[in-house]
Parts: sequence; structure tokens; C-alpha cells
Amino acid sequence: MIGTNLQIFANVIPLFEKSVTLISGQLEKPSWSGDEIVGYQPRFANPNSGHFQLLMAAKTVSTLNAVINLLKDGYIQEIGILLRVIDECNAKILCIEEAHVEKILTAEQKKIINEYFQFDIRNVDDISNTDKWWINMKKVFASEAHFLSEGTPNKDIHKILENCKIIYDVYTGYVHGFYPHVMELYDTNKGEFQMKGLPNTKYHQDMSSAVASSILRTFNVFAQISLRFNLIELRKELIDNRDKFIETQEYKKQNGNI
Repeated sequence: MIGTNLQIFANVIPLFEKSVTLISGQLEKPSWSGDEIVGYQPRFANPNSGHFQLLMAAKTVSTLNAVINLLKDGYIQEIGILLRVIDECNAKILCIEEAHVEKILTAEQKKIINEYFQFDIRNVDDISNTDKWWINMKKVFASEAHFLSEGTPNKDIHKILENCKIIYDVYTGYVHGFYPHVMELYDTNKGEFQMKGLPNTKYHQDMSSAVASSILRTFNVFAQISLRFNLIELRKELIDNRDKFIETQEYKKQNGNI
């Protein structure tokens, strides 16, 4: 079952990678920046909201690749951490997408973008000389919820917001090692902690379902931003493949539809 899911999950990644490549092609390319002392790294000369979404999308796809590899051996705790990364990146993409749809950046959205590109660590000294950048996720979720509720009759924006926060908070337990999350590692039959993955367990199956949900969310987010970059054919391809993904027998079983 997990093996079949792994193949289904892996099959969607090339389209996500293609999406990042096509979006990147719509924007200014990075160039080498720095000097011989701190070294040279690729940086954008004039980064904007589109670059921000591009980088969040690239991070999402890279992280999904890691998740699929970890799922094979049942590294549930680590997958939970990475699913929060994916959830956060997708939330930030939609937060900024709201600005493109509304054709105006709020003060908070401008702050998110400006501070993101100002936070540039190239050596150890930069860590102490740079003000701590810590995005206000509550405001990101509020913007995301507002965007998701637009154009949908009778949508409860407060319910959408609450669902966004619940998903994020569940995965946060894996990041910070909350008591119930870490105790998933304990095998009561063996009387010891399992620290080399939890394959073929209920936790393994549950996390596979969570990965499927994360992939579906990524399909929806990428399909949405493809419009912002006028990539109409890509949007169609994403929607077609999303629908095929939903219709797989394995996905339906994972999500209780069979």
C-alpha cells in the first residue's frame, strides 16, 4: 500500500518541478552577488512579490521530494516537520496571491516581502547584525482565509481560518517535539523507542494520508498562481493531473472515500 502511494506521489513531482521552472522563466533571473571575502551567491537584483512566490514554490517542491524519500522508511516525525514547511510555504504563496487578485498590497503583505529579501545571511557576522525576521503567521493565515473565501457563497471565513491554524499547529508539535508527538516513537510491545523510522504502522499509514493531502493542496496552490504568471497551459495541466490524482484508488482509500 505504502509502496503504491510512493509511486503515485513521486509521479506528480515532475509537474511541480516544471511549474517552478516555467514561473522562474517569467521573472528576472538571479545573478552572482558578493565578494571574495563572503563568497558569491545567487541573488535577485530587484526581487518582488513574484520572486517571493517563486521561492516559496521551489521550497515546497524540494521539501516534497524529501518527504517522499522519508516516507519509504517511515520517518514519521521528520515528515511531520517537513509538512509544516510545505503548509507554511503554500500559505505564504496564497497570502501574496490575494494581493495580486485584489491588485493592491496591504501594509502587512509589503512587510512580508520586504523583510524576506532584507534578511540576507552570508556569513556568521550577518546573523548578529541582522534584525530577527519572524513572519506573523496569524496574519498570513488571515490573508489566506480571506482569499480562499472569495467568490464562494456561504463560505465561513472564520472556519477556514481555524482549519488553516489547526493543520499548522498539529505539525508544529513535530517541530518542537511535543509530548504526544514524540511518544509516537515508543513501541509498547518492544518496550523501547524506535528511532529508525516507523514503517508498516498506523502512524505510517496516517502520515501517508497527510502527504496525499499536502500534495493536493500544492496542486491547488500552483494552479492558482499559474494564472498570475499567465501560464494558462500549465494551469490546465495542473488541474487535469490534480483530478487524476484525486481519482486514484489509493488516494480514495487514504482519505476514506472507499
